[in-house]
Amino acid sequence: MDQTGRAVDIGQLWPVLLGSSEKQEANAPLLARDALQHCSAPISDLKVKRDAVNTDLIVGLDGAAYSYALEVGRGTIELNVGPYDTLFELETAFRAGLERLIRAAERLDWRVLGYGVQPLSPPGSELLSPKQRYGAMAEAMGEEWFWYTVTAGDQAHVDITRDEAVSVLNFGNLMAPVVVALCSNSPVAAGALTGDCSSREGRMIHAAHGDRHGMISRPYSNLIDFIERLSRLPSLLRREGERLLPDGRRFADVLRAEHLSCQQTENSPAAAGPDFDAFLLHDHYVWHSARLRAAYGTVELRPACQQPPNEAMAATALYLGLIEGHRQIAEFVQRALAPKRDRTPPSYWARMQSYHHQVIRAGLDAPEPAPGFLAQVLRLAAAALARRGYGEERMLTPLWRRLAQKENPAQQARRIFVEKGMEGLIESVWMKRGEREEK
Repeated sequence: MDQTGRAVDIGQLWPVLLGSSEKQEANAPLLARDALQHCSAPISDLKVKRDAVNTDLIVGLDGAAYSYALEVGRGTIELNVGPYDTLFELETAFRAGLERLIRAAERLDWRVLGYGVQPLSPPGSELLSPKQRYGAMAEAMGEEWFWYTVTAGDQAHVDITRDEAVSVLNFGNLMAPVVVALCSNSPVAAGALTGDCSSREGRMIHAAHGDRHGMISRPYSNLIDFIERLSRLPSLLRREGERLLPDGRRFADVLRAEHLSCQQTENSPAAAGPDFDAFLLHDHYVWHSARLRAAYGTVELRPACQQPPNEAMAATALYLGLIEGHRQIAEFVQRALAPKRDRTPPSYWARMQSYHHQVIRAGLDAPEPAPGFLAQVLRLAAAALARRGYGEERMLTPLWRRLAQKENPAQQARRIFVEKGMEGLIESVWMKRGEREEK
């Protein structure tokens, strides 16, 4: 954003980022030098990535440890890192990429925000990045698509096996209200309070295409059910000649193949490849709180807003702790929310859905579904991280503090906005060089 808080055109940033050479990285503040020293992958010069249709358009810069990508909105840049084995490896690469981004923005007198939505510029066609597929999405979704031009979130991929894919996917969606309660950070949009702690989530789950966003309405029973339900959603984008099968069963056959990759079987010969490719494009435009990324063999968790500057790893640590401890946490949820006579998912799913709507609105002021619910989920997530043996559980410290104070980042941002206005809000979420996560 510029000094006033309005969105800027990221396209102007590419040449500045490219000018940040390895030598300049070595002269960066201590934080970035530490990141470079301990990062398992070498930091190489960034390589330009251009749009396949409009080759004059730069859509990203790829590097060995981190990459940047053009997002739906002209004022949003995506920082990608990984994969890595530990959160600390992930953090060092992330912070090296973030330092480089902050320095480049400073040269243009811009600021980088740790916040979940563009706070001042309203969503609209003027912010839409000029990629062909984004224009096609606007034609399919109308005004709803423009909301994606101003939102920013913290997402993480966790690798999973085929056998646990559906259970982990269900669990990831079940935990959406936990993540939103602790990590929402978007109460101000278009220059005004929206009434939600997570405007990023709240607006889209009530939209006409809301079946594609947020917590799923009910858990999937198996892989076929997952494929069939996703395939029944309207196809917003497809390549010429592609189709989605009405029942999705051929997709299920393909997904059962080794490594969730596309392999021909006796029941799905030549058409399996194109059909699977069409499905991968389709599922990329379904934005549930947790979604399977069959192309990568991961579950992607999505509901957290962009986190505050000095707590940038909080959501990622929570995501990993939840998935690592999903069996123990799921058992706790069943005991806490479901009667002994019926501890099947439908018996507690509705209660978590209700909690989801409440935390989107009220954050940590929302009544928990059971006494001490969030604290126990955090304890189990921390224990799961501790079992990994890297000390990653200390990255959850900001979440413990938020829970103790009953104030998540959105509630704090709302309070600052009321007291100090937009200028105070921007100052509180502006990322500065050398800021460390509180441990």
